[in-house]
Amino acid sequence: MLYLMTGQMGNKYPLVSVIINCYNGSEFLSEAMNSVCSQTYENWEIIFWDNCSTDNSPEIAKQYGNKVKYYRAESNTVLGEARNKALAKASGKYITFIDCDDVWCDPDKLREQVELMETNPDYGLCYGSIEEIYTDNSHFRNVITLYESGDIFEELLYQFDISIITSMLRKSFLEESRLNFDPQVKASEEYCLFMQMACRYKIGVTKKIYAKYRVHMTSLTSRSLSILGAERRYTLNKILQFAPSLRKKYKNAFREAFARGDYYDARWYMSEGLKGKAFSSLSRNALVSLRYFILMILSLFPVVFWNKVHILKRNRV
Repeated sequence: MLYLMTGQMGNKYPLVSVIINCYNGSEFLSEAMNSVCSQTYENWEIIFWDNCSTDNSPEIAKQYGNKVKYYRAESNTVLGEARNKALAKASGKYITFIDCDDVWCDPDKLREQVELMETNPDYGLCYGSIEEIYTDNSHFRNVITLYESGDIFEELLYQFDISIITSMLRKSFLEESRLNFDPQVKASEEYCLFMQMACRYKIGVTKKIYAKYRVHMTSLTSRSLSILGAERRYTLNKILQFAPSLRKKYKNAFREAFARGDYYDARWYMSEGLKGKAFSSLSRNALVSLRYFILMILSLFPVVFWNKVHILKRNRV
């Protein structure tokens, strides 16, 4: 049994910085804060970054004592930039995240993840599974992690699998690799950061459900769809600039990852009624996999059929 499980709190228990970025999140904020305070691992701090809320979120956050470090932004910024500002205030060896409308449903999340990271000092980050729920707390589905711990960069190129609300990052690895949330990325900032970490470091994965993620019917907004494909290509190109040899090593995986970007473009075009452009985007990858061929054909039919296929469908980025 590792020392982390002895129950004696002390210097051997590294500090975990829990980052909460908030903009008018009062509806579910207490539930999120309570789930942090209920953790069996006690050596944590909350870096609460208030992104210029106009509701009573600040009053709620300040009720939770001196382990909450409250900061208010001078002006409202995009999420990636806000997370960077919060990261700059974090003192922990490890960094983890929870959003105002989400919940850590396992009180052992921090303890188990710190133990995993301490036992495997070459892990850059670790993450677990989630339960997706509706805003009324009813169950939607469980999203169980797909992979095993280790070097999973290739697997993540095929299907990104990391939920930010279950992730825990080793801060020293962020610093040594000079990685951060890219402020130019506005719809998939965690994909951009985590994929850059995955090509450098091993990753710890557990099947256990650590968090409940609230599904909002407007989560994937029209604006997000319009930039998601471009951001996917931006991230992949950043990785290839850092390590050009990876393109040859993971040729098929990169082909699929770039094809996913074209698919996001097609979704945007279909939402705008631009069926010809959607067909063109999908046709570039019709031979990559059968699903892109089927979607290409589907784009020729009335949009109602496309919408039926995608209703309530939540793609991992």
